[in-house]
Amino acid sequence: MATRVIIYSGKGGTGKTTISAATAGLIASRGQRVLIMSSDPAHSLSDVMGQAISRDELTLLAPNLYGLEIDTVYEMRKTMGGFQKFMTNAYEGRGVDSSVAAELSNQPGMDEVLALNRLLVEYKSGKWDCIIVDTAPTGNTLRLLAYPEMIIGGNTGKNLFKVYRGFSSIVRPFRQSGPDDDFFKEVSKLMDVMNSLSTFIVSEDVSIRLVLNPEKLPVMETKRAYTFLSLYGIRLDAVIINKILPKDKQLGPYFDYWVDLQAKYIKEIEDGFHPMPIFRSILEDEEPIGVQRLAPIAEKTFGEVNPIATLYNQPLIWLEDMPSPRGVKLPHRRLCVHLPFVDEHEELYITHNTTDVSVSAGRTQRSVSLPSILTHSQLVNYYYEDSTLKMEFEELPQEEEVVWKDDPFFAESRR
Repeated sequence: MATRVIIYSGKGGTGKTTISAATAGLIASRGQRVLIMSSDPAHSLSDVMGQAISRDELTLLAPNLYGLEIDTVYEMRKTMGGFQKFMTNAYEGRGVDSSVAAELSNQPGMDEVLALNRLLVEYKSGKWDCIIVDTAPTGNTLRLLAYPEMIIGGNTGKNLFKVYRGFSSIVRPFRQSGPDDDFFKEVSKLMDVMNSLSTFIVSEDVSIRLVLNPEKLPVMETKRAYTFLSLYGIRLDAVIINKILPKDKQLGPYFDYWVDLQAKYIKEIEDGFHPMPIFRSILEDEEPIGVQRLAPIAEKTFGEVNPIATLYNQPLIWLEDMPSPRGVKLPHRRLCVHLPFVDEHEELYITHNTTDVSVSAGRTQRSVSLPSILTHSQLVNYYYEDSTLKMEFEELPQEEEVVWKDDPFFAESRR
């Protein structure tokens, strides 16, 4: 069986580390082998588990449950030493202080790629029934998940990678000074890794779960995250409302106000995210530290639902045939992108360049690779309807083949 990957994210302070650890503990207690990983640079997983967790070696936390806190600086030195060495020397050669050059050699986005690559390594190992990932606050998580796709940038980006790889192999024999073999090997490997990661993140084994508190700012941030994830084709399969104040206790007028306010936002969440599964987690009487205290939280949160399952599977990008306008014989097709919570005041901006469409919705943007059936089509219309961006394409007429009947070369090649 394939390894199930569940990535927890949410606004800082919503309790995603606690929910991640509780889910991992519950699944492990049912006899399945679980790895819980933290990709947050400010790791708090060790604190929640109540014991130190290694940055490289898997740490046994309970029967069937292991932990790992990813150290991207360590991963960078281990896997990209040649690349980092060249970049450091390049900066020093231009008069930059060695300590500053070392910092500058850490290229933007490399942390995200290395954290995801370690996840992919564990996923491919076949050792786990489930991997739970506790991530940084939402903004960093979205960058983490989308970075390989952003770098690759659809079919156009993939082709550029191929050109670069071919160019590097051509110039190496002629260079007088420049990167050594380790640099080219590592850059080539890095391009392969990003291509693999962009495929892995949108696979059926991977889904995201967003944790939020019933308050205005977390609700707004979670809606934006859902829009972003949908555009990038990343599956969101559940929302967990955490730190809900109990209603059955007499807490006094001060807490009554917050209970009523929370009830208002809980309704907004359930109405807005319907029909996605939404789970509630009541604020505990005391801090839940350690596996023994955490697993019961997941039991109460998920109830009879199996937390390792894919809980929701909304299609995110699909293609529809549509009737051609009267008098037009060429096929018409509609490319649909599920894009929830796009505000009516946000401008949708779409550009088409043969193999890709660039989609901008507010502050969210992505270059979407077109299916091959649309390669010889032109974008004729787009609009937003029922939480879906709909783009209509018309197939272009095929150019008639030119035949030179009297050309002896042409006649010979046809025999």
